[in-house]
Formats: sequence, C-alpha cells, structure tokens
Amino acid sequence: MGTWDDGLYDNDSALDELWRLVKLDGDEPDPARLVARIGLLAWLNPVSVASDNSDLPARVAALGDGLARLPAATRAALQTLLDDPEATTKDGSRTKAATAAIGGYSDGPLIDALLRFPGAQPVIDELGERAAQLLDRRLRGDVDLYEIAGPMAGLGVLIDLQQAGLWAPAPERVLAWRGGFDDIDRRTKSERSFWVKYVRHVRRGFDLLGPAPSKPDRPDRPAKSTAAKKAPVRRPALREQPQTGPIERFSHPKFGLATLLARTRTGDAESLDLRFDDGVVRKILGKFVTKLDD
Repeated sequence: MGTWDDGLYDNDSALDELWRLVKLDGDEPDPARLVARIGLLAWLNPVSVASDNSDLPARVAALGDGLARLPAATRAALQTLLDDPEATTKDGSRTKAATAAIGGYSDGPLIDALLRFPGAQPVIDELGERAAQLLDRRLRGDVDLYEIAGPMAGLGVLIDLQQAGLWAPAPERVLAWRGGFDDIDRRTKSERSFWVKYVRHVRRGFDLLGPAPSKPDRPDRPAKSTAAKKAPVRRPALREQPQTGPIERFSHPKFGLATLLARTRTGDAESLDLRFDDGVVRKILGKFVTKLDD
C-alpha cells in the first residue's frame, strides 16, 4: 500500500481507523448485539474474523443459552461463520459504485441473517453514528489531506452502510462534510499531483451519500418584447446648417413639398436630407423627388 490510488482504504492509517470503528472491544453479554457486531466485522473488516487469533468462538460460547432467543437463520449463519471463517469471508459484497470510492480492501460478505434480524439495527445505528461523528470532528480546522486520510475511513463505512440500505446520514451533515473537505483540499498546497486520485475517490464517496449542492441558477434574462425588436432605429437628429446659398425646394409625390437641408453622394446614389412642410425631416434618394425652379 501507499500509492493511495485505489480508494479511501488504500493507506494504513485508514485501515487502522476502520479497525477501531468495528472492533469487538469489551464484553457484550447481549446475544443480539454481539451477533450483529460479528456480522459487521465479517462484512467491513473480514480479516479480523479470519485471523488465527480470533476469539469469536469463545465470545459466542460465553453467551450460553442466550443464543436460543435468536432466529434460526441467524444461529445457522453464525455457526457457518465460526466453522470456517476464512471460506465464509473470502467473497466480497461491495457494490461497484462503492468500490470506485473505497477500493477493494476490507470487503467481506454482507450476511443478511447476521445483520437483518430483530435487535441488530441499534448496533448498526451506533456504528453509523460513530463514523459520522469521526467526520464531524476531523473535517474541520487547520489540517491537510494527509492528516485526514485515516479518519476518512468513516466515510468508507458510511458508504457501505448506505449502499446496503442499513444507515444513512442526514443530508445537511453530508453538505457540512463536503464543505470541510473542500476547505482542507484547498489548504493542501504541497504534492498536489500525489492527491489528485485520492481527492477524486473522496468526492465520489460524497456523491454516493448525497448529491452535490447545485450551483445557483443564473437569473433569467428578461425576454425582449416583439415590439422592442420591431421598433424603428432612431437616428440622431440632423443638425441643420445655416443656409449660406439659395434655398432649394423639392417636391415628393407622397410627402409633398420640402426644403433641402443637406445632400450626400452624387448621381443615382445622391441622398437628400429634406425638411418637409409638415415639419418631418426625411432622407430621400434624389431620384425620387423633383427639384422646383427658383
């Protein structure tokens, strides 16, 4: 390990944190709680169940007749696990979407009979809350990505629980974790090329817990009215030059008589600015008007 390319668990500190989250610490006299914790251990950290120094048989034996209160399918699944823990835990059950974020480490069988029976859900809820509180505490403050790589095992646990339909954090909590992680990512300035894939795995994990916050919509631009589109272009008012020569008058078949204000171009393209006797100034091609004799 050490490349951190394969997901949240591809580093020793994350696996250590995972072990602390799901380990069987202390005595557990309640049969339902102990069996549910064993089911979580076989699923989320199977190497602990398959190891030679596992004390699971002794723990179960200490329950005595209490096991008889559990469903028959639960007792049978537990016995199968104890008889051959290595074979029972060799196959993983992680979804493809979860694997894309977490990687392939610590992927054991999700044995329904050990996790979906009366009395198991409170144990699952406690694990989900412990993992969530780990993220609450660590995804804040002046830390860098290296310092939170271990605690991000909590995100891996939550992803597996959520994908199995066993526990899910509140959406506002996920948003707070996203924001905290984004701040930490921005603060981490060194070895950026090292963190590219890891950051991508983390963001995939958050996406599984809840959709990313949407970007605020741009305000709609007011639609241009048809009237505005068809409004005539207003030309700047023509500044009339004082007459220095003879006044020239013209006649237009529609607009009537007018006085010349200015002329541009020559020949067929000659254009005249005329102030007609109705007070309106119009630009008219010279060929469409008749010059009146002086």
